[in-house]
Amino acid sequence: MRTRRMAALLAEGGLAASLRAGLTGIAHASGPTRPGAAWDEIFLPLDNGKGSTMCVGVPDGGTAAGARLQLSQCHGYAPNGTPQRWHFSGGRFHQMSNARSGLCIGFPDGGPPVSGARLVQERCDQVPGWQLVPQSRDATDPLFQLQTSGPGSPALCMAAARLSNDNHAPLVAVPCDGFQDAGQLLELR
Repeated sequence: MRTRRMAALLAEGGLAASLRAGLTGIAHASGPTRPGAAWDEIFLPLDNGKGSTMCVGVPDGGTAAGARLQLSQCHGYAPNGTPQRWHFSGGRFHQMSNARSGLCIGFPDGGPPVSGARLVQERCDQVPGWQLVPQSRDATDPLFQLQTSGPGSPALCMAAARLSNDNHAPLVAVPCDGFQDAGQLLELR
């Protein structure tokens, strides 16, 4: 009896694994495959009527500390999309490291959060934590702000310096506005 039950469980496990493998193949057969490591694109969901979505990225896929971050048209799973892929680590406060460079979103020269500062990629041990603050308390809305604060300073949010279809729109830190500025509204995919 025990042998039959064990054989049945093994068969079910094998069938489930086969189905997962088959479904995975079907799910990705018509489109690009997602890389093995988990990553997200951070993007502005509002296209300002221009027809494209803009993602947070590193210009030209640079891997040097101090490279200024910008918005550019999202590349998704395409081979040139790596500079727009971010790994989130941490608990309540996150560090977002770029999948290509391994560097994190921070402030110039590893400095403290300063209003108006251009955001750059820096060594992860030199950057503040960022909190994903959801627009809705019940988490039914995918929109959020990325918010940080330094000692004795008000909360600052990541924001587009200007809303445009320009592939070089800089990212800056500005006082959080309670979800009133479209340049501070972000989403993940």
